[in-house]
Amino acid sequence: MNSRRIVKSILMVLALCSLLSSHVYADKQPNIETEDMWVVLPPDVARSTAGYGVIKNTGTASDTLLKIRSNAGTVMLHKTKIESGRAQMIHMSNMIITPGEALVLEPMSFHLMFSDLCPIIFTKGGRVTLFLEFEKSGVIEVEVPIRSAWD
Repeated sequence: MNSRRIVKSILMVLALCSLLSSHVYADKQPNIETEDMWVVLPPDVARSTAGYGVIKNTGTASDTLLKIRSNAGTVMLHKTKIESGRAQMIHMSNMIITPGEALVLEPMSFHLMFSDLCPIIFTKGGRVTLFLEFEKSGVIEVEVPIRSAWD
């Protein structure tokens, strides 16, 4: 009888610990924000262009950028790598953004690479809609201005 009470007490303590620890982990969430996003207005003859800005995680858990879509054409995350004096673009299939960190998109580094451009959208003063798909945060829609590189 006494051993049953001990087992029952142990099981209750384990259940309580499990409940409390799952509550603590449930509070850890990513919070994805974007800043200063923009897309370069390409020349009429261009078949591709780039996008820049900052994607940051102000939350308390990491999140993974899985996919990027756009209404303006095909878009991928690339990283520029310099080897033997030559620049090479590396496609990044996903990117983990840890809490308090940011994915900075800038020339000669990480950037968005647009191809199959929609000529109706790519006009001076136009706007591109980006759909950033994250593992935990889901799809985040961002309206991004198109501007000349020298603006």
